Amino acid sequence: MQTAQSNSEVLVDPDTLSPETGEPFSRAMTARYLVAFVIFAILNCAAFVLNGNTLMPQHLKDLGYNETEATTALGTITSLTAIVGLLSGYVWGAFSDHTRSRFGKRTPWIFAGSIVAGIGLYLLGSFGDVPSLTASYMLNNLGQGAIQTPMFAILADRVPKSVRGTLSAGLGATALGTPVGQFLSSLFLGQPYQNMGFLVGALMIAASGIIPLLILPRERSSKNDGDGKSGAEAAKEALENLLPPKLKGAHDFYKACGGRLLMMASYAMISQYTLYIFENYVGLTVQEAAKAMGTLSAVTFVVSLIGLAVSGPLSDKIKARKMPIAIACVLFIIGTLCPVMFRSVNGVLLYAAFAGLGYGVYIAVDGALNVDVIPEEAQHNRTGGKYIGFGNLVSADRLIALGSPDSAPVKRLVQESRDRGMLIDATYGRKTASVLIMDSDHVVLSALAAERLAPRLGMTVADMTEEE
Repeated sequence: MQTAQSNSEVLVDPDTLSPETGEPFSRAMTARYLVAFVIFAILNCAAFVLNGNTLMPQHLKDLGYNETEATTALGTITSLTAIVGLLSGYVWGAFSDHTRSRFGKRTPWIFAGSIVAGIGLYLLGSFGDVPSLTASYMLNNLGQGAIQTPMFAILADRVPKSVRGTLSAGLGATALGTPVGQFLSSLFLGQPYQNMGFLVGALMIAASGIIPLLILPRERSSKNDGDGKSGAEAAKEALENLLPPKLKGAHDFYKACGGRLLMMASYAMISQYTLYIFENYVGLTVQEAAKAMGTLSAVTFVVSLIGLAVSGPLSDKIKARKMPIAIACVLFIIGTLCPVMFRSVNGVLLYAAFAGLGYGVYIAVDGALNVDVIPEEAQHNRTGGKYIGFGNLVSADRLIALGSPDSAPVKRLVQESRDRGMLIDATYGRKTASVLIMDSDHVVLSALAAERLAPRLGMTVADMTEEE
């Protein structure tokens, strides 16, 4: 929050403050988050590509399925699993919003999801029929939803807007995880120890959630975040929160979701079948396909790294998310046409070059974009009050008093202001720590404690206790 005192101004850009602590992010803290996000993204995606995109398709062929049967089986497994993955991410995200624990609201889900996802990936190499493989893959996706959605929510919960593009690029390192997974697959495909790859993938995806939790600053406790609500009331609120936001006021949110759905679907349509494209479309043997996968991984890694390194920081600098995404889509279209025009290994490699670069550019800013367009209604738990932007300037000369949100008179004042449309929520989704009463008849909710705000505003904390 920016503040001004008398004739001089003390400026604090709200976009540089952590939504969790209210403090500016240091370079060291930014680097810490970046390292954690990169490790998560690479390990998580690499494991998924290794087990789900490569070893499982080959496992189907090894079980005796012909080309048509294997392709049909893979399509059935991935389609049914995708539905589970979509719903689980949505559900776990809603429930994590309302989780009350001393470990925070995201950490328990990430930890548990890591274990479940690892078990699911390992079991892919243990079964020989489509129903069992589908169930294993579904189990993995249930765990994946519990890892990924809360991990991405950290961008909104704990990361200042000023570095979201940069740190979103860290989460976007999934673009690097793809070639890493492809390279690892080339080491296992067609080998006597091929099934060991399933264990490696399982350990990697488990580590993808646990290692970042060890690197990130410990999440603050959410045990007392329920405003005195019981566990049953919190669970009911979480269930109600499953309802999607109303279209009014959420147009950008739905546009971003629709665009992401189309991009991820188009990317998965090719990446999921990369092995079959080499074997069935180009005509390579298993050993030749393994070698081609190794080359493909190198090309994809280089171009994706370039896209990630440039796109995320650039979007923060120019304060724009749409332009990088538009460029990414054009590159992806060009890449997709290459295997159609050139039915060869080189055609697939050209796809990897263009589409990999486009995917790197896209995924670097995708997370930041989706956080930026979260509907205000959802950001503030649909309280019904009038929430307006509060990021420019608050003048100490316009401030009448500072109050505690726990004081009964202040609670009544907040409710009255909400009913009159004069309530301004400047908490950025955090717990209210102080209440500012302005001479304009506005009441401002702040996540900064009154004891911290008062010195900045050159005043003392008002003693607003209820009169007997």
